[in-house]
Amino acid sequence: MSAQTVFTQWNFDASPSPVATSTGVGTITLIGGVVENTQTGTTACNCPYVSGNPNTGKAYTTKTYPAQGTASGTAGIQFSVSTVGVSAISASVDVYGSNTASKYVQVQYTTDGSTWINVTATPTSLAPSTWSTVATNLPATAGNNANFALRVVSVFDPANNTSYSAIGTTSTYASGGALRFDNVTIYNGTLAVSDVNGTKVNLVKNTNVGNAILFGAKANVQIVNVNGQVVKSAAVSDGTSLDVSSLAKGMYIVTAEVNGEKVSQKIIKN
Repeated sequence: MSAQTVFTQWNFDASPSPVATSTGVGTITLIGGVVENTQTGTTACNCPYVSGNPNTGKAYTTKTYPAQGTASGTAGIQFSVSTVGVSAISASVDVYGSNTASKYVQVQYTTDGSTWINVTATPTSLAPSTWSTVATNLPATAGNNANFALRVVSVFDPANNTSYSAIGTTSTYASGGALRFDNVTIYNGTLAVSDVNGTKVNLVKNTNVGNAILFGAKANVQIVNVNGQVVKSAAVSDGTSLDVSSLAKGMYIVTAEVNGEKVSQKIIKN
C-alpha cells in the first residue's frame, strides 16, 4: 500500500450549513432532480443530516430520484474537486439507502467535466440497513486536473436494465426513497484496499469495529489512519482479535500480506 493522505473529504459530522467539506476544498451538486432530504419535526435538525457511518457521526441524505423505468444513471450527487498539484488520486465513498431506494448505484468520475466513466464494471448493490463502501484508484489523468469530479447515481437493476429494484427485500421502488452519503474522500496517493484489487481474502471479519478487530487470516498487520500514519502493528491469526479500544473513532485501513498477496481493508472504529 503506497502512502496516502486525505486531500479532500466530506464527513458531514459538523452538520455544516450550507453543506461543506471537512477537509480541503470542493463543492457538492445534486443532479437529475435530486433534492436534500430535509429532516423536520420536534427532534429533528431541520437539515439534510442523519446518522452516518459510524452512527455517532452524520451523513448527508437525499431524495426525489427518477420515476420507475426512467433516467437511469442521471440522478444523484456530484463531488467536484480540483486536483491541481496532486499526481496520484484515489477515492472512497460510503452509501446507504432506505428500503424503497434504488438497490443499485454507480460511482463515476470525470476528467473533463462532461464525460463520465464508471469506476467499477458493475454497479454497487446496496443491502438493507447496511453501509456499502466503494473505493477506487483513479488514472493519472485524474491528477493535476481542475475539472475532476466524482459522482454517485442510481441505476437500473443490471439483471434487466429497464427498471429500478428496491433495496428492501419486500419493498417496491419509489422515487421518494432516500440515499445517504458519508466519508466521501479524495486521497493524495493510491489505495490497495480489497474493493480496488478484487481480492477475496477476508483479512478483517468485522469492518464496523467497537473495541476489537476480528481477523480471518494469519498475518502481520498494520493499522493506518486517514493521514497515512501507522497507529498500530501486530501479528494476528485466523479467529483472533486485536484490541483497538485506544484508537480514536473514525476511518482506518488495515494492511497486511496474506499468502503472498498484499491486502488492505477499510474499517470504521465506532
